[in-house]
Amino acid sequence: WFPTTEQLIQAMRTVKAEADRQGIILDNAASFELRANAPAGVKFDLGNAGWQSLCIYADGQIYPSAAFANHKPLWCGDATNGMIPPPAGFREAKRPATGGTAFGQPAGGGMTLEQIWHNSPVLQQIREASVIRKSQSSDDPLRYLTGGGDIEHSYFFSGDFAGDDPYYPLYQALLLDAMDTLTARKAALVNKHSGYDAPRIIHAMGDGAVVCGTTELGDNDTEVAFLHSNCVLSFDVEKPRKIVQEFYGEAAEKPQKELCCPTKFNEDEIAHIPGDVIERFYGCGSPVSDAGPQPGEVYVDLGSGAGIDCFIAAKHVGSTGKVIGVDMTDRMLEVAAANRPKVAQALGYDVVDFRRGYLEAIPVEDKTADVVTSNCVINLSPDKPKVFAEVWRILKDHGRAVIADIVSDREVPPRLKVNEQLWGECIVGSLTEEQFLAMLEQAGFYGLSVLKKTFWKTIESFNFYSVTVQGFKFEKTAGCQFIGQHAIYRGPHKAVLDEEGHLFPRNVPIAVCTDTASKLSNPPYAGSFTIVEPARPGSDDRRAGDGSRNEPAVTACRPSGNGSGCC
Repeated sequence: WFPTTEQLIQAMRTVKAEADRQGIILDNAASFELRANAPAGVKFDLGNAGWQSLCIYADGQIYPSAAFANHKPLWCGDATNGMIPPPAGFREAKRPATGGTAFGQPAGGGMTLEQIWHNSPVLQQIREASVIRKSQSSDDPLRYLTGGGDIEHSYFFSGDFAGDDPYYPLYQALLLDAMDTLTARKAALVNKHSGYDAPRIIHAMGDGAVVCGTTELGDNDTEVAFLHSNCVLSFDVEKPRKIVQEFYGEAAEKPQKELCCPTKFNEDEIAHIPGDVIERFYGCGSPVSDAGPQPGEVYVDLGSGAGIDCFIAAKHVGSTGKVIGVDMTDRMLEVAAANRPKVAQALGYDVVDFRRGYLEAIPVEDKTADVVTSNCVINLSPDKPKVFAEVWRILKDHGRAVIADIVSDREVPPRLKVNEQLWGECIVGSLTEEQFLAMLEQAGFYGLSVLKKTFWKTIESFNFYSVTVQGFKFEKTAGCQFIGQHAIYRGPHKAVLDEEGHLFPRNVPIAVCTDTASKLSNPPYAGSFTIVEPARPGSDDRRAGDGSRNEPAVTACRPSGNGSGCC
């Protein structure tokens, strides 16, 4: 008796559910999550055996994989004397009395393991097998993600490395379940309170994928990756954090000029800050001046380091404001804390608070901050969508995020992402500019503006830029309510389109709901629109803020499926 494929699928799902409850990684499921989330364009083709791995048995005999160990028909060679079996049809000459190895090589000069790997007929046969020639999966649109099954299963079941795999339906089920898992994980991050309700891609292949560093360059600079669950099992989400903590821990103890960007501060802005803080400025441009902190505001800086941006902001928010710096590196926090009393003495007040924490779980209460900044730290995070969601969470309505960071001109390849030095220098963890802006919108931010963009450096033909991006928060709570308000876009453009799809032609009154009217009355739109309030009871008089009369409005909202319009 042996369970059917359907029973195996059900058993696998039962084990996966229990593993999730226990916080345990299930090898098979983790492997297929990696496959489902590979970068677009990746093709999986059967297995790693004969390509990336071999099995040397206890007696020194070589086989394609552990599953094939001691299976004599698939003997590939002898690791002890460099022998390999001859190809099919080969008639080997009698060996000399002094001994010798296969193909007439003299004793003591046998093939190396690398040469056996190249020349073994069995291994050559495995490398010629491909999902392209596998009839079982020829009609499966997911065959380049499933990889076509397992060569061990196929060989023992059908006698052919590219033959039928009796468990192929299990591979398909594992892949589809992995897709569901990835989608559910990202769907949980969708912001349903921002008003942005346009169709969206919940998850794109390669988004937040584990980087294993197994990518190599093949012919014509084509990237070739050998990926297996070993990569997932050895991946520790804490590893990027540990790299950064160690990297910047050392930078806290001894300033490193190579980490500094060519940023020049206004002397009036930093006159109250000790020199050892300024020496430890590591970033791609201070966002404080762009954020424009005002007296009395609550200012949060992510990745605050030695505290320079916090200390600059403290001067702007004044004695009635508050500044919170968040960092995960103990030694940087120690430098910041040591200099905090000196800054307070110079200013005459103390409004700065440094907290230890991660960007993915910011230790700040909901709707606390008027402004959130970060200076070249979000690219260091292994979960950037979560960081943007956290920034949105801690901001007040109409609050603003001003983020300075590094972006790339195209997707950074895995071979660069595993370079610890480049990771610590805020380079290879970068998003593309398009990805960066898209993630901010998906987190719920509106009114996005690229305030600055300057060339940073080139690494292996990949260009990196320093950008400063601004976005705003508005949380919709009351739903779409029309009370007769309308908005008039003043110009100078002939028309503008906002994130929610409202079209505002210049000088045309457009009916809007209370939420949209509130957004347009605040930055960054304030000053570009005239909001006309509804007519007073018993009158058809519609007045703008300046008392002038306006014509009746048309609506900017598209009708929904039930015939109602909604902003």
